[in-house]
Amino acid sequence: MTMGKTLKVVIIDDQPVIRQAIAGLLQGEADLQIVGQAGDGEEGLKVVHATQPDVITLDLEMPRLDGFAFLRLLMAKNPRPVVIVSSHATRESVFRALELGAVEFVAKPSRIASRVDLLPVREDLLRKLRTVTRLSIRSVAERMRLQGQGIRLRSRSSEDLLNGMSLPLAPTVSQPLVPRFLLCIGASTGGPPAIATLLQALDAKLPVAVLITQHMPQKFTAAFVDRLRRTTSWPVREANPELPVVPGEVLVAAANHSLCVYRDGAIIRVRPASEITEQTSGYVPSIDRMFSAAADAMGKSVVGVILSGMSGDGVAGVQAVHKAGGRVLVESPQSAVMPSMPEEAIQTGAAHDVAPLPKLASLIIRHVLSRPL
Repeated sequence: MTMGKTLKVVIIDDQPVIRQAIAGLLQGEADLQIVGQAGDGEEGLKVVHATQPDVITLDLEMPRLDGFAFLRLLMAKNPRPVVIVSSHATRESVFRALELGAVEFVAKPSRIASRVDLLPVREDLLRKLRTVTRLSIRSVAERMRLQGQGIRLRSRSSEDLLNGMSLPLAPTVSQPLVPRFLLCIGASTGGPPAIATLLQALDAKLPVAVLITQHMPQKFTAAFVDRLRRTTSWPVREANPELPVVPGEVLVAAANHSLCVYRDGAIIRVRPASEITEQTSGYVPSIDRMFSAAADAMGKSVVGVILSGMSGDGVAGVQAVHKAGGRVLVESPQSAVMPSMPEEAIQTGAAHDVAPLPKLASLIIRHVLSRPL
């Protein structure tokens, strides 16, 4: 957003009281101007066409044309940044909407009678309305094109190598296996669909354990885990204290503390939250903390990947992975929905490869398979 620019906002929600509450939050903000409101998706498309807003707030469950159908039509004909404002924190609806082109979401209270009920999320909503206008709508469209074909991103030569590998049996509770590699993925705005696309392109037979830190509101973590389970071939679960980190499994950072691992003899485990000192001024969960802990535990056997995002989290982490001899891969800012996080990671000089999302999967596979057993 350039200094002094007024951002035009359209509010779409079937409940008048919620539209009024959101409008009340935005009133008085000099850089935000409400140019239209709508009570369903069909009306919303007309309002968007007439006003050409910079950003849209969208509910998902609406009569006539719901939020999902609205997103399909909007992104096909008149793509705009969309922030989902939803109370569906325990459902996968929000992540389905992100896959259809929405770029951010805010968890609204389940009951709203006035603007006062939205005050707890006011700062989060204002920040996201302002930041999503900096993203690349072209990258959103390209990301949507890639979804559903992620598994085909893997090159034939890499697939042949993978099929020829002698892979270990699945781990048991009594004898958990140690992964040959830790694949650490960090993302923020625009991250959930990118993470899903990347995992779809990677086979769970790879001798890697995947650790994910995705910045999101606390209540949405469980729904994100469920969505990854449904849309990828990987077993996915939320990281719990002392859980062994095993190959062929994805662990997602809980929303209230960082995902840090440590070496317990021959086993890699998730460190309890009580043993993690979070940065009071930083992000929680922290990409920096996850990358740094992984580098301490497995050194050159760490692959750190930075995807789309709007923060400086990950800058210290990629440097820690690089210093430990690990591999650092960064999504190309040109392909990232939000380029700020990749740009800051690249500026450190720690990145070994910078590539668009489709190529990252093949780079990971090539690096993993190039290391002898």
